[in-house]
Amino acid sequence: MANDGELGLALLAVVALVYSAVWTDRRYRRFEQLPAHYDIRGNATRFASRRLMAWLLPGVCIAMLVAIALVTWLVPPGLQNGDQITGLVVASVAMLGSQGLVLWLHERWARKQDAG
Repeated sequence: MANDGELGLALLAVVALVYSAVWTDRRYRRFEQLPAHYDIRGNATRFASRRLMAWLLPGVCIAMLVAIALVTWLVPPGLQNGDQITGLVVASVAMLGSQGLVLWLHERWARKQDAG
């Protein structure tokens, strides 16, 4: 059975991902589009609508966290290989890190747009 602290961390990650999507949509409302892809140097190479880019990664991350949690609860412990709660915690941290990287890249791009 899952530890409440570990599930709490996953729930906190979901809340943080939703908050980051709302924040992104509001922060960059002056742009119709946001970068959808960056090259290896961090330069924007493709664009999509602001709302799509604000919600796409958080939505995918939340769906993955929910799927991991459901598998942890629905699959009998005897059929589980390893500790799935640890996987949920690691996935939560990884999802927050990936969203943080994208937000940092968006902010860097937006500052370049504002500067000239």
